[in-house]
Amino acid sequence: MARVFIDEFDHQPGGHCGTTALRDLLGFYGHELTEEMVFGLGAGIGFTYYHRPDMEPPVYIGGRIHNLEEHLCRNLGIGMEVNSGLGDRESWLAVKEMLDEGVPTMVHADVYHLDYLRAKRHFSGHRIILVGYDEEREVAFVADNDRDSIQECSLASLALARSAVFPPQSADNTFYRFSVPQRLNSLSRAIPAAIAKVIRFNLRLPPERAAFTYNGAEVVRGVQGLERFADSMPRWPEEMGKDTLSLLCKSIYVSAEKGGTGYGGNFRRLYGRFLKESAGVLSSAGLDLAGDEFISIGDIWTDLSLTFKELSGDGRRAVLEAEPIAREISGRELGAFTELETVSNAGLEEEA
Repeated sequence: MARVFIDEFDHQPGGHCGTTALRDLLGFYGHELTEEMVFGLGAGIGFTYYHRPDMEPPVYIGGRIHNLEEHLCRNLGIGMEVNSGLGDRESWLAVKEMLDEGVPTMVHADVYHLDYLRAKRHFSGHRIILVGYDEEREVAFVADNDRDSIQECSLASLALARSAVFPPQSADNTFYRFSVPQRLNSLSRAIPAAIAKVIRFNLRLPPERAAFTYNGAEVVRGVQGLERFADSMPRWPEEMGKDTLSLLCKSIYVSAEKGGTGYGGNFRRLYGRFLKESAGVLSSAGLDLAGDEFISIGDIWTDLSLTFKELSGDGRRAVLEAEPIAREISGRELGAFTELETVSNAGLEEEA
């Protein structure tokens, strides 16, 4: 029976699963970027309000866009192919072939089934890197942002994690193939493009893309999603039972703070650090100031998240105290993205 382990792959822990995985992969190919730069070049910051009555709890919020990987690769000149929907065995054989060729492989997995994490709830959008397997011991070797070193996961657990189907995002046996060139697009070219994408997503989506129905769920994105999130809160105590509301309070804390959100702050501090790093690349005082504002907004997100956590036993009180914080965030983010648009329109490329 075969055993494969890609020794050349260097893993370090990180604040978010997807950007840690991509940072480590780029490092494997000789391109050293910070996790903050990877997140920013992927135009990662966003907001999605997701309400589906048959979910438990019925509301989910997310602070990053779903196609960060696509934007990162386009901005840096990297080829990317996403494969989803294959059967368990067919998908594993495709991934196994890549590992046999010495190619670390990024896959989606449900945290609940990754036996080394011992997660209590399902989340099927987690990104991990597979760096090998041992058929005799029936384990895979996994790089996960939440762990300092390479982990072992049973092949049976990995199969369950990779095929899991839970809203808002199914794992669906998704895996990636990347074609990473020796020379990437310059940061002075990639940063302005990535910032422009962030502005479009958060401020300038057409109405049909900002708010729509998907698989029975109400989805509202960008600054409109933040406004919808705050507006919906006062109705939660009447719309949900006590236990469901308590679970929602805990879930918001996990989604915006405890989970892989760039060490808390719903990705806002992570994005703020990207802007400040980019200010040095492009000699832009405006980006530096914008970075400070997003870091500050991240701190308010932490306040909101801790309010929900600490008052989760009394959902009605949690909502009462959290709603004004959510409205402050909504207003601050509208102002921050608007100011970022002003800085971007002033011509970041000319400042490089």
